[in-house]
Amino acid sequence: MFDSSNTKKTRHKVMMTVELDDGAERLMALFVAPGTRVSDTLNDNRQFLPFEAADGSVEIIRKDAIRRIVPMESNARAARGPYDILGIAENASDAEVKAAYHKAIMPIHPDNIASKDLPPDFVALANRMSAQANEAYAKIKKMRGKTDE
Repeated sequence: MFDSSNTKKTRHKVMMTVELDDGAERLMALFVAPGTRVSDTLNDNRQFLPFEAADGSVEIIRKDAIRRIVPMESNARAARGPYDILGIAENASDAEVKAAYHKAIMPIHPDNIASKDLPPDFVALANRMSAQANEAYAKIKKMRGKTDE
């Protein structure tokens, strides 16, 4: 007999930043099957993936348009160093560090997020991300012997 309870697959929402070919970085969610890694979903045979945008709408994005994704709740993310968090090399100049910090903080700054009337999970995620970026920038400045500018 047909068991209708198995017709709908349960998915887990994984919050992430998605960088597309146009250089835009956005907070989005990807729905992943239980026991499946994000990388498995990205490497399956589909050409398009549905992402939930911050406003709750669903965007279908072509996989080959995705330049980079960073899952927000990954355990590996917590172990990353300050340079990795800002996406720069350790030998980056002070100006490059500052530019990378501004690029990282601008889309997730609490003032920017508060003005967009986003769902609470996106606000909480943006707050955690901005705290990480602030902490990374402060650590780099401290390691380099810099004070507040």
